[in-house]
Amino acid sequence: MFRRSSVIAMLIFSSLVQAMEASPLYQIDLIVFSHQLDSSLVPELSLHSTLSSASSQAIPLQTEANKNLTPYHLLPPSFSQLREEYWALHRKSQYRILMNYSWLQPLNNQSSIALPKINREGWQVEGNIRIKLANYYLFDTELLFSGPGDNHHPFVFAQKLRLKGGDIYYLDHPQVGMLIKIHKLA
Repeated sequence: MFRRSSVIAMLIFSSLVQAMEASPLYQIDLIVFSHQLDSSLVPELSLHSTLSSASSQAIPLQTEANKNLTPYHLLPPSFSQLREEYWALHRKSQYRILMNYSWLQPLNNQSSIALPKINREGWQVEGNIRIKLANYYLFDTELLFSGPGDNHHPFVFAQKLRLKGGDIYYLDHPQVGMLIKIHKLA
């Protein structure tokens, strides 16, 4: 009797492990960059400069290197499908790349992802990105930017869009821009 129940328990456990390993994943490639414009030309758009309280519930994106393809861990830059776009932006003096992230998420994810806080070239950025799968990918971002110097007031970059998998999207703001690509892993 004990032997039969232990065999059944092992079969159930192994099927759960296989189901977790076979869980479909999708990859998010993200580049956030600033425009190097004359600050006198930038309109004042800072109506609110705080993040919503929902950001406390977000899953943190892990920055430590991980050789396994596990969800919510940054991937090496060589995994990104926005490498050409990265180098094109990097070569232009009017753009400064603030973030270049790639990570995996399960298809059934319903939670926001908290991006690591950065401080690069005087820019401070923090916030969340939420991507849910429906007929399209539902993309919802809320990032708080604090620009360098006294001329830049903090502002929130918030966008909600429906994105088609495999396409590159550009989101624009007078002070920053974002490129994003979402694709399902085979």
